Amino acid sequence: MAEPDLTPETKVSEVAAHYPAVLRTLEALGIDYCCGGNRTLAEASQSAGMPVERVVAVLKAAITQAAGTPESEGRWVHAPLDELMQHIVQTHHVYTRAELPRLQEMLALVNQVHGEKYGDLLMPLQEKFLLLKEELEAHLRKEEEVIFPAIAALLAGRTNGSIAQGIEELESEHDGAGDLLKAMRQITDDYQVPEGVCATYEALYRGLQELEADLHRHIHLENNVLFPRALELRRAA
Repeated sequence: MAEPDLTPETKVSEVAAHYPAVLRTLEALGIDYCCGGNRTLAEASQSAGMPVERVVAVLKAAITQAAGTPESEGRWVHAPLDELMQHIVQTHHVYTRAELPRLQEMLALVNQVHGEKYGDLLMPLQEKFLLLKEELEAHLRKEEEVIFPAIAALLAGRTNGSIAQGIEELESEHDGAGDLLKAMRQITDDYQVPEGVCATYEALYRGLQELEADLHRHIHLENNVLFPRALELRRAA
């Protein structure tokens, strides 16, 4: 394949949308591709404390290496929007709704068992998690009951004047969720499990990291793929 056409001025969102096989590479580089997708690679590299030339070279190598794998096809960039919305609901919404109460119970148990020794860590973690849970539950309802039906109406040829405002609100909520995830990671020192704790404590940290990873992909699909395509459809209408 031809070498990927990446430059320091390429937006992170474009890399994430067209080359989804390198999402893990972006994460390893410390580059936010969901809430921070509107930045250029130069801006993102500066925030991550790395030369942009190195970041571009690493991404080009990762894209070339991933060529031919199903994930590298970037199918959601061109897939029908109704199919993409169905994927988001059935994959990410279902997962999030199942994980939030499970992790809440685990966090309460870990706090009960280890709160005396690690309360200074666990109490603020629990506070941030419960806030995240509350915001996500309302957010998912808004997507399913308001924004996704509005996009479906656009697909059917019916205009909706408020969809741009609704999408802007969702993107702002994505930023809020991203800030809470960063705060939780900071509180836990990048989810470093303390020595001598129980298996539930370890499972809690593993579950929180998996939730974070899934939310990153969820937000990426909306901010970088679904919402821009829906707004373009709205302008064309």
